[in-house]
Amino acid sequence: MELLSQIWSFLGLLTVLQNILPVQLLSFLHSIYESLQDFFNPYSYFEIPEFNGYSGIDVNDLYLHVNLYLNSINTSTTCRRLTLSRSKSSNRISYTVAPNHTVHDSFKGYHLSWTHHVETAQDSLDEKRSFTLKLPKRHRMTLLDPYLEHVTTRGEEFERVSRERRLFTNNGHGSFESGWSSVPFRHPSTFDTLALEPELKKQLTDDLMAFSEGKEFYNKIGRAWKRGYLLHGPPGSGKSSLIAAMANFLCYNVYDLELSKVSHNSELRALLIQTTSRSIIVIEDIDCSIDLTGDRITKNRRLQSMAKNSQHGGDNGEDNGRVTLSGLLNFTDGLWSCCGEERVIVFTTNHRDTIDPALIRCGRMDVHVGLDTCGMHAFKTLLN
Repeated sequence: MELLSQIWSFLGLLTVLQNILPVQLLSFLHSIYESLQDFFNPYSYFEIPEFNGYSGIDVNDLYLHVNLYLNSINTSTTCRRLTLSRSKSSNRISYTVAPNHTVHDSFKGYHLSWTHHVETAQDSLDEKRSFTLKLPKRHRMTLLDPYLEHVTTRGEEFERVSRERRLFTNNGHGSFESGWSSVPFRHPSTFDTLALEPELKKQLTDDLMAFSEGKEFYNKIGRAWKRGYLLHGPPGSGKSSLIAAMANFLCYNVYDLELSKVSHNSELRALLIQTTSRSIIVIEDIDCSIDLTGDRITKNRRLQSMAKNSQHGGDNGEDNGRVTLSGLLNFTDGLWSCCGEERVIVFTTNHRDTIDPALIRCGRMDVHVGLDTCGMHAFKTLLN
């Protein structure tokens, strides 16, 4: 009882001092207290946010690897609360660490822990997510790098083994933090079921396999690790089925980019940055998405457009409220196209002749696949 009264007296003294002492002195004392607390704390803390920087565009790969790693270990025995979820078309239950809960781990005989933080911004539905790593301070220099390498390797292995392919589409509401939404990708199309001639099937599968194994080759020649495919043919010729077969063959995610929902070139770049490696980026019916026909804008039309923009105060030729041909060219083959690895870009069209030649030249669209008439072998496949 006497100890409790002493504690209350001490708290009362602190309250009086807080009202009497100057703000600068209180701030100084508080900084000293935090320094002493950090000095005597036997642990070090490292925060890993979901996005790099403050723009909310560049996804932090380490955050994704930590999330995969925590899924790979048996967190059900080390975490008191988990968040479980399952999509309508998926049979797999995925789980993540519940907000503000901790998962314990061990590495080389040392005890470590991960805490998942989720904060909701004021006047917004956007969430700020991060992981905090806690490890012994005395051994942080010898533990940190090997442990993070272990986390990354284990997370990548778990992704390869249990990865569920996703079909993404751009939201179109101008939010750069969550530009894509996704559902499980479960399309049954494969190269075995496609009604294609055997020579074309072998050509495509060999090309895709060489691309997926060509990291050293692309590094050697100094090119971004990407490949472009142009699929052209009349409606119903199997262009979408071929894309699904390519995704199933490579085990890649699919990003279905709808250009009509993209307001300007900057948003197009932001969407590109948010795509992951080992993915197929698809723009279907590109000849109908925006004005990218072979007839370039004449000088008079360009001058009229510039005059109209100047009247409305819009002197920025890039972000003038639409996606331009130059923006799409930079998307496929510009500096921003190298922000990820192992990407396949696929354009589809019903009329190849109407597309600007600059968009489908070699180097942007490396392989042109014509899906026109159905040969005898393909016809037999359809009958079977």
